[in-house]
Amino acid sequence: MTSKAFSLCQLDETRPGCQSCRTSSIHGNCSDPYCMTRICTQLNQTQCCDFMWDETCALAASQICVPEVVPMYSDELSCPLGFVCNEDLTQKALCSEIREIPQKFLIGDVFGGVYCPEGKIGMENCPKGKYCPSPVEQLNCPAGYFCPYKTATPEISCPGCKEGATALERDIGIQVIIILFVIVIIVGTIASIIYKRTKHLVAKQVEVLSYRLVGENSAKAQKAKQNQLDKLRPKLAVIAKRLEDLDKESGKDSKNLIKISKTEGEDEKLEFDARGIFDALDTNNDGDLQYAELNAVLGFDDEELEVFCTSMNKAADAKEIKNTKEDSVSRPVFVNNFLKALEGTVNLKVTPAEAAEIYDTILAENQVKEVQESMLYTSVLSNTLSDYEIMLLIKKFRQVNSVDEESPLYNKQESRRSGLQRRHTGIAREIFVLHYPTFLMQVYTEKDVVDTSEGVDICFKDLCLEVTVAKKQINVVNNVTGRLRAKTMTALMGGSGAGKTSLLNALCGRAYYGNIIGDTYINGTKKQIEEIKDVIGFVPQDDVVYAELTVRENLMFAGKLSLPRGTDMDEIEDLADSTLANLGLSRVAKSLVGDVKRRGVSGGEKKRVNIGLELMSRPKCLFLDEPTSGLDSSSALLVMSSLKNLVSSEGVTIVTVIHQPRKFIFDLFDALVLLGVGGNTVYSGPAKGAYDYFVGLDYVLPAGEALADWLIDISAGQIHPDPKVAATKDQEKDDNDDGDDDDDDDDEDDEQLMAITPRVLTEAVGKKGVAMGKANEAITDAAMRREWLYKEWQKYFDGLDNEQKSIYEVPAETEVPGAKDKQRFFSQLWTQLRRIVLVSYRNLTAKLVDTIILIVAAVIISLVSGLPEISRNDNPSIEFETLVSFDQTSAPGIVAQLFKYAATIQQTYPLQIGLITAVLVGLQASRILTSKQLEFFRETSSGYDSNAYLLAVNIMATLETSVQIVIVALIAAMLREPVASWGVFFAHFLAMAWTVVSWSLLFPMVMPAENVSTVLGAFFAFFGLLLSGAVPPIGFGKIYGGDIVEHLSAWLSVTRFFLEGMAASEHRCLPEQSGWTVSEESINFDRANTLMAYRRFSYARHDPNATLYDCGGWYWGILPTIFIGITVRYLGFLAMHGFNRGKQTKKPVFHEIQKDGKCGILVVVLLLVLIGLIAFTTWLYTRDLEADYEYVGIEKWVQTGLEQNLTELRETLNLTDWNISDIPNLLEMNADLDTAALTRVTLPTGEFPDEFMNQPDPTLVPIVDPNVDPNVDPDLLNGTLRALMSAAWNGTCECPCSEQN
Repeated sequence: MTSKAFSLCQLDETRPGCQSCRTSSIHGNCSDPYCMTRICTQLNQTQCCDFMWDETCALAASQICVPEVVPMYSDELSCPLGFVCNEDLTQKALCSEIREIPQKFLIGDVFGGVYCPEGKIGMENCPKGKYCPSPVEQLNCPAGYFCPYKTATPEISCPGCKEGATALERDIGIQVIIILFVIVIIVGTIASIIYKRTKHLVAKQVEVLSYRLVGENSAKAQKAKQNQLDKLRPKLAVIAKRLEDLDKESGKDSKNLIKISKTEGEDEKLEFDARGIFDALDTNNDGDLQYAELNAVLGFDDEELEVFCTSMNKAADAKEIKNTKEDSVSRPVFVNNFLKALEGTVNLKVTPAEAAEIYDTILAENQVKEVQESMLYTSVLSNTLSDYEIMLLIKKFRQVNSVDEESPLYNKQESRRSGLQRRHTGIAREIFVLHYPTFLMQVYTEKDVVDTSEGVDICFKDLCLEVTVAKKQINVVNNVTGRLRAKTMTALMGGSGAGKTSLLNALCGRAYYGNIIGDTYINGTKKQIEEIKDVIGFVPQDDVVYAELTVRENLMFAGKLSLPRGTDMDEIEDLADSTLANLGLSRVAKSLVGDVKRRGVSGGEKKRVNIGLELMSRPKCLFLDEPTSGLDSSSALLVMSSLKNLVSSEGVTIVTVIHQPRKFIFDLFDALVLLGVGGNTVYSGPAKGAYDYFVGLDYVLPAGEALADWLIDISAGQIHPDPKVAATKDQEKDDNDDGDDDDDDDDEDDEQLMAITPRVLTEAVGKKGVAMGKANEAITDAAMRREWLYKEWQKYFDGLDNEQKSIYEVPAETEVPGAKDKQRFFSQLWTQLRRIVLVSYRNLTAKLVDTIILIVAAVIISLVSGLPEISRNDNPSIEFETLVSFDQTSAPGIVAQLFKYAATIQQTYPLQIGLITAVLVGLQASRILTSKQLEFFRETSSGYDSNAYLLAVNIMATLETSVQIVIVALIAAMLREPVASWGVFFAHFLAMAWTVVSWSLLFPMVMPAENVSTVLGAFFAFFGLLLSGAVPPIGFGKIYGGDIVEHLSAWLSVTRFFLEGMAASEHRCLPEQSGWTVSEESINFDRANTLMAYRRFSYARHDPNATLYDCGGWYWGILPTIFIGITVRYLGFLAMHGFNRGKQTKKPVFHEIQKDGKCGILVVVLLLVLIGLIAFTTWLYTRDLEADYEYVGIEKWVQTGLEQNLTELRETLNLTDWNISDIPNLLEMNADLDTAALTRVTLPTGEFPDEFMNQPDPTLVPIVDPNVDPNVDPDLLNGTLRALMSAAWNGTCECPCSEQN
């Protein structure tokens, strides 16, 4: 076929002879001017320079020239299906061939999912709800999948989507599960709250009812009295008979002193006149009744009489009355306690039948089948036995078990509900009946155990506490000398500002805020008090105990943490039982301590628990700061009596600050240190000697005034010596004066000080306000009087003889208690963990409420945000010339148009849910420290391992938060229907929570607990929003800019890695035609042209592998997040040891460094570790990862794309000696080949004669008119146009063009 005929065939292939040209091969043995230029000119293959190609040329063209650019037929009025056309509808190219171009040259299936509809000149994205496996096919998206715009193959799973769904849809089943789950949690929480509230109300009602029932007219009280009467009836009858016999001898009438009467319809009543009986027996009317004299009426044997006397004395000790003599009983003691002591003595000798009755009564009261040990404390035994006596009774029953542990009569059970091994022992009926009578007698008759150890004796001389106030050194304790004798109880008293607490802190080594000056001697050896800190206990004024634990649990945990290493559980339990009994807490051992939020024990009981915590460490010296503050007189007396009992039974040296104690409490003290304003000594010595000392200074105790109040008023200078007493003494002095006038000046000063009348202070304040002149005068006079008291004490102390001074002197050296072998770190860690778990369990309702708030927040945000918008309706706008000229120059512009449909924002939802979750979780996690900050300070001050506590808190906070976060992540994933794996939600939620908890545990270490929630919430909200990368002006492009913003964002924003990880994971699960990902085979695609690196997103700049298609998620930020959390938690560890040291009774770090050089080395090491952690973490989030794929680069994409065809090309073109580097760029077109100027001309139909074939082609319109431009060669122009027409015919040329869009 001639070239003329061929050009005509290009215009109308239906002409005869044209079919074979079109169908013989991809180029139909007909030349394509695009390919002709490349093959003929660039490869210098002259056989391909004619319009008629041989097979060699056609084969080369089939490998190189794609797509074919062919002219449109005269009858084609619109662009056909599967083609793209130019705007003039003169040329077209097959869309499927265009799609193959980037795949052939290892750029990827970037044209995948395009659709070339009929009547449209350009490409369109496959619509939503359909997928397009080829440019000419549109198929409905199958059920269970979602097909966004430009989908080639359904890959996005959507369980709730029906066939052809045009949007992601939630699975109805999942929504039902979430709703049911939320309802169950909410209902369970409400039920728990209602149950606790109801239980609380029932408890209050029971308490009110119990008060009524114990009233004098209640049935239960009457029954108890009747039972008591039945037991006492025989003994009372004997007493009445003997009183009658005494009446005959003395002539008195005592018939009606003891009378049992009964009214019809009522129980018997006992009329007992205790005062009358006492008067009848008190023959000498001295107000005291000898026990031997009393026994003439009682008729007790020796054992019974001893028990009766002991009971009377113990009962007197429990009340604000006292016997005047040890072998007699006073009238008040007899009147108040005779009947109870008599009952106890009568019950001393119990028969087996009576023991069985007692056992059955206990069973009936508790409605159980077997009596438990703890039931004895609240049983009928408590009417006659103290807690301590019942404890001794229980120990004897335990000894029976230790003899025969296999005995079925004594059952030992263990309960681990609280995480502790606690004994709950059951006593069989046979054992109780058999042993109770004997054990009861032994308990009554055995002497109290008295401690025989040396104890701790503390002697201090010229003790001063110097503090800095306004850059001035002031002594708040000023040259105080005294001695805390072993096994005694000493009171520190004084008015406000007297320095009582300061002296207490100085004595027990807690005066961290000042400098202690003076000498301290421990058991005769000069030592610092800090050296025996392990045997010192300190009870703070506030009751700092775990409100969520029971009384017994508080003591047990304290014992586990403070007792020496190797102490077994039985020993700890015995100590807890003993402490409970000594403090009178056995009856409430199982009761929660409670606080303002939950009902618990009374104030006095809570105060005793506060003391018991320190006793569990077996201290040898116990310091207490106002243990009776906030207590009523009865509770205060019980507390102080318990402390006094510890002195004798445990050998504890007790020192306490006490404010205005009542007379009987004051009488419990062995020694007194009375201070005046400024910490000066007013008196220091035996408590009983204080009265005589101040009487010696002419002070008079007014009638009816408490001795302690009187002493405090004296120390404050508010009262003056009695002038009458002073005058009497002066007269006596004058009578005995020998004429020595040396002391006249001192006497004048003393008279001036004492001349102040008490009316001065009274007149200083009138009814209408303060008379400033008189007030100032009164203050000055009081100060002068105090100065006189200080001088008087010093004169008195200096004038003591050696025997009197011995009580202040340093005793002979004895053994000083050594340091404890403390519990190992992991032992304390395990104990702390169990306690925190138990506390958390007791706060389960609050935890559930917190979890519900998190869940509701996640549900609302997920529902409001809707399902992810994966793509948008934004079809590519690419010119025809650019499409058919795909090369490394035009590729960026083409892919930008192809990918713009997928440039959707996927970071709004992660930002919203991440920010809300961070704030809520952070506030919840911080409460584990803020709510127990005082407990932490107390335990640290007591020597507990703070590192074990902090690690336990970290573990528990992390576990609690992780459980909440897993639930939130699961619900969020269900409602969000993510494109990527659900594992992305769990991993990034947990990683963010790890960092959030880290910050939440740091802030409480550096600021007051009341400010933590405000500061923490603002911190998470502000930096989580500003530095997240999602809010202008700080986007990820700026974050990855390499300046300070990258570091601030990584360290301060808890949402930075969370947001990027969530968004990048979603985009990474989209196919490569979306522009977000690249397949591993696409080694020539420039990753900088993906949407992942687009400046609007700029995700994953340090991880080139993020662009690889993977629905498993992107987890690059997890490791930096973990190490940021570790570093922040390490900062919390350092802050714990560096901040609030005063509250932990520790000196500042700089002071410790100056004191011990090893401490400085340790500080340097710790700081180096911190620097190392910061450096390593910074390296983690700034390093560039290695790519897991081969990347050649777009600048060499032609050569690498041709490598796969190099062998075939060599054989076809006889280029066997060529290398790939010798092949020129085959896709570069000559500049003079411009197809845009071609037009279409209609040709006549029919056969073309030969002569016509030799004529110039009338269908070709020259690009340049030769008449206008004479420099144009017509033959050259004609040949060029023929080549262009051939290109339009075949349409297979691959034409590069520069980026136009």
